[in-house]
Amino acid sequence: MGLRFFYAKIAHFTNVVYSAWTMSQIQLIQLKNKETGETYWTRKNKKKVERKIELKKYSKNLRKHITFKEAKK
Repeated sequence: MGLRFFYAKIAHFTNVVYSAWTMSQIQLIQLKNKETGETYWTRKNKKKVERKIELKKYSKNLRKHITFKEAKK
């Protein structure tokens, strides 16, 4: 009885992790800079934010903050 309970817990845990992983992949977006070609990955709530986002992030190549725009995956 104890072993079956253990396997049931593992199956339940993996199902929860998988569903959380797929949800985060849906919200994942790519931020790209055209000058350097660098990319950042972040999440976006697509229900609340309908426009494409632009964020100022640090560029390692240029060693300063520049604008990164949302790009297709």
